[in-house]
Amino acid sequence: MLVTEEDESAYRVRSNSYVLALVLLCLPPLMLIELGPGVIDGSIKTGELVGLFIGVLLPLAGAYYLFEISSFTFSRTDGVFRWRWRNLLQKKAGEVPLTRIIKIRRDAIESGDSGGLQYSHRLVVILDDDTIIPLTRGYSGLHGKKLDQIVDQIRDFIGHSNTIY
Repeated sequence: MLVTEEDESAYRVRSNSYVLALVLLCLPPLMLIELGPGVIDGSIKTGELVGLFIGVLLPLAGAYYLFEISSFTFSRTDGVFRWRWRNLLQKKAGEVPLTRIIKIRRDAIESGDSGGLQYSHRLVVILDDDTIIPLTRGYSGLHGKKLDQIVDQIRDFIGHSNTIY
């Protein structure tokens, strides 16, 4: 979910992606409740043990990939761009002067299947040293048009409409 907020001093973009991750985190305990007694008393069959192993590891890996909270703030008052990002195990944060931003854009990748080309998008900020700061780790097919609006609003807010593309 993308949320934007603007006042006189700052423009903020927040992205929260955790609902599906929380659902996936509920699966390993269910697997352990079902097959745990067999592990404890040693009566579990090899196939069930493999199923338990997969049924615990795959949802945990999916939750790790899908859980993500990030926020960007463009502050006119301080003249600073700040970002924070975290998932289940990592945190990243930083800040740079707004004058170092040379591009704000919607980044897209395409994937093809039998239904034709599909595009997934994310918002990125590119600095003067070619550092790319993405809003999210992954791409989403859900926010294409909204990302275009956010890019235009950020450009207008920080007043670099002509130089940032």
